[in-house]
Amino acid sequence: MSVLIRSRAGGTIARRCLTLVATTVLVATTALAGVTAPAQAAVPDRWGFAYLQTPTPAPGTILDTSRQWGGWKATMPAAWATVDQIGLGRYRVRFPGTASVNGAAHVTAVDNAPRWCQVFQTYPSGAFQIVEVQCYRPGGAPDNSRFVVDYTSASGVLPPGPAAFGYVKANPVGGLMSSYNSVGAGNVVTQLGTGFYEVRLNGLGTALLDGNLQATAEHPNLPRRCKIARWISSGGIVYAYVFCFDPAGAMADSFFNLTYHRQRPIFGAVPPTQFAYLWSPALGAPSDFNSAGGVNTIMVSGVGQYLVTLPLVGFRMTTVQVTAFGTTPDYCNLQAPWALSGSTVLVRNVICFNAAGTQTPNNFFLTYSSNI
Repeated sequence: MSVLIRSRAGGTIARRCLTLVATTVLVATTALAGVTAPAQAAVPDRWGFAYLQTPTPAPGTILDTSRQWGGWKATMPAAWATVDQIGLGRYRVRFPGTASVNGAAHVTAVDNAPRWCQVFQTYPSGAFQIVEVQCYRPGGAPDNSRFVVDYTSASGVLPPGPAAFGYVKANPVGGLMSSYNSVGAGNVVTQLGTGFYEVRLNGLGTALLDGNLQATAEHPNLPRRCKIARWISSGGIVYAYVFCFDPAGAMADSFFNLTYHRQRPIFGAVPPTQFAYLWSPALGAPSDFNSAGGVNTIMVSGVGQYLVTLPLVGFRMTTVQVTAFGTTPDYCNLQAPWALSGSTVLVRNVICFNAAGTQTPNNFFLTYSSNI
């Protein structure tokens, strides 16, 4: 069936529609019979988040210690994630004790000016997980930027309950390079057109649009941006439709990372238990979640600028990721680092731009977590 998508202003976007191909997916729940559910802490295996506080770091700079944490802290409490700048707008982040080959990474630029950052590549190096980040300015020229980055690698399944977690890393033709599904049902990526992908997260859906999505372009050679164009939950499957663009705003094939999380942080670990997420078109819906029961809010604070307030979950080391939602080439970043006011998280602001770098209104997914 063809579905017309409503823009953030309520108008119909006639430029493009999504053709959804009816598909029957057998969810292999019988494979879980007789398997002892692992403890909550067993998923993920390795995870970490960090924030680059300066766009021109000295070699070996320790990333902001108030905005980084990871699973390695359980055994190496004195270890910190570090960064080297290895080119214009290019950075090598080193997460200690996090090495893996089946993970997903996300990055969001943090800048008042129009910038975007993407994953350049990820790989293990000894016990370290390397996430190389490349940042650009409008037009696609490399440029320096602050950013927030996270990485997760998971295996096994979660016990039955309301939580769900899954991710994919896909190549430009939709082939899976990494994948995780918290009920063990598997994920599928299908390329539907140039820069247009369907991600099926089998067994993770509910009867409602519930949870949060984040998508990040990855490419070792070309500037790319990816976003969520549409999502559906049907028959126990979460369908996420990813659009990827070149710097001029034309749809273009790309590697990408996508994560779905419901009643868990974006990196999948519990603890921490203090986290929140939202989808801007649907405050008050199941996709608007606050683990402490606080009421999340969004206030327009300028053209394409949004002050997000997350009460009661602001503790210690923290992280935020943002992904734009919709079919246009617009993208969203963080205008400045998020801050804590008591136990309230203030994201001032989510800031969105069009392909030319002009601030423009746009919907978005936002996710936040502390380390406790």
